Amino acid sequence: MSENTANVDQIPQTSNFPHPYIFVRCESRIIKVLFDDILYIEGMSEYVKIVTKSRTRHLMPLLSMRRMIDSLPSNLFMRVHRSYIVNLDAIDEIHRMHIVIGQDTLPVSEMYKEAFYNWVDRNTAG
Repeated sequence: MSENTANVDQIPQTSNFPHPYIFVRCESRIIKVLFDDILYIEGMSEYVKIVTKSRTRHLMPLLSMRRMIDSLPSNLFMRVHRSYIVNLDAIDEIHRMHIVIGQDTLPVSEMYKEAFYNWVDRNTAG
């Protein structure tokens, strides 16, 4: 058993998603991406850019943001802007209408603000 397979088996499954990963098609390759490795996804015209924890490369499958969000578990990912989907576990800081993930600052748009701040309220102590 490879080291990657062992890591996949240890990640808890999410409801309605039998596996803790998705496969994305990038050019002629199909690549497995663990949900836990995704920091955020940025919409770029008809492509999306998947930014991962390693940051050594970004995956750019030919997918719409709608198709991408429908492929991800809603308890782990949320659309916060027409151009951004975030991994909720990757958020380091929230400042007004911005989310900080590592060194990146992402906007929260008016359209998605209510749902996002409802999630923040449910997950904030004190």
